[in-house]
Amino acid sequence: MKKTLAALAVLSTFAGAAFAADVTLYGQVDLGLRYTHADGDQAHKDAVNTLEMASGNYSSSRFGLKGTEDLGNGLKVGFVLENGLNADDGSFNVDGKLFDREAILRVMGSFGELGFGRTSILLNDANTYGIGGYFSALGTGWGEVGGQNGVWGAGYASRLDNMITYVTPDFAGVKVYAQYSFGANTYKDDDKLNHVEGKSSADRYYGLGMTYDVGQLSLAAVVDSMNRSTAHAAGDKKDFKDALRVVVGGSYDFGAVKPYLSAAYIKDAAVGDIAGMIAENKSLEKVGSNYFDGYGVVAGAKVPAFGGNFYGNVGYLDAEADRNANGKLVEEIEVTRWFAGLGYEYSLSKRTTVYADLGYARDSWEQKRAIDADPSMFQAALGMMHKF
Repeated sequence: MKKTLAALAVLSTFAGAAFAADVTLYGQVDLGLRYTHADGDQAHKDAVNTLEMASGNYSSSRFGLKGTEDLGNGLKVGFVLENGLNADDGSFNVDGKLFDREAILRVMGSFGELGFGRTSILLNDANTYGIGGYFSALGTGWGEVGGQNGVWGAGYASRLDNMITYVTPDFAGVKVYAQYSFGANTYKDDDKLNHVEGKSSADRYYGLGMTYDVGQLSLAAVVDSMNRSTAHAAGDKKDFKDALRVVVGGSYDFGAVKPYLSAAYIKDAAVGDIAGMIAENKSLEKVGSNYFDGYGVVAGAKVPAFGGNFYGNVGYLDAEADRNANGKLVEEIEVTRWFAGLGYEYSLSKRTTVYADLGYARDSWEQKRAIDADPSMFQAALGMMHKF
């Protein structure tokens, strides 16, 4: 209760000061109904069907403050403070963080831009520096099933603490992005690991990306890695590997249709779960965090129709692992995953949009004498988003 009151006090102070400085209060509320059918393909266990009111089916609900100050001579300083919320019950997305989505200080000039603080990694399609929207029609939004996250893997969060980001000026349509996190996440439950920012005891993230925009053509590439903490292995002599991910892709807008195509390579990375799909099977509860090597592809398109837009994705992942999440050698595990997603949006005004989406995903997991399962997930949602 005290944290909530403190948060409201901070927001009230900033909002009151907005008239005296270049500060904007902004946000969006996304709320709708969502149906989920999850089948873990486990003997003697029925599939789970859920109908619920849910926040963020189309795009995450959020509120924030942002502003800039012109220092002259082409130099500007700005900030972004943004928090995610669950509109269905009014709670924050992340306990213990007032601005979990973004909390950055920005310096902008002829040299490009420098950002300091918590922000999204490059493969996210939101926040100040995310370029993930280049790679697929549905991006990382539109429910939990049809987006590109099911293929990219990696096993680390989409937003990280203690980040430095640099973005070059635009050179003939080309921008280059670089990121480094001194300590990826500083949640309270990590304190027992004695993480020290900038040291090997902390999870440290590296990212390098590039975008190219000319005419109707848009291309992007990202290489990122998580240098995993040695503190996880303290006393256990576990062999923690650093995750690596390479993603390339783009789109071309023909007007009547805008196709997307992208591909990814992952090494020593988790493939993760999709909306709790593999968690429905006891034998699969932890294997999604194993160290996988593999590849994934996503194809999709945006099609204007009936005054709105259709968005569609299909994706495929093929990966294998011979180490578990602790780096210990295990019998080889193979997984293939495919998914499809379809969404439609219609704008009632500049600030209000109604939407509907469908998504289906299916895995095939195999491990000699241990695992043979084909979990699947279907999800459908109908809702509205309003921006302010």
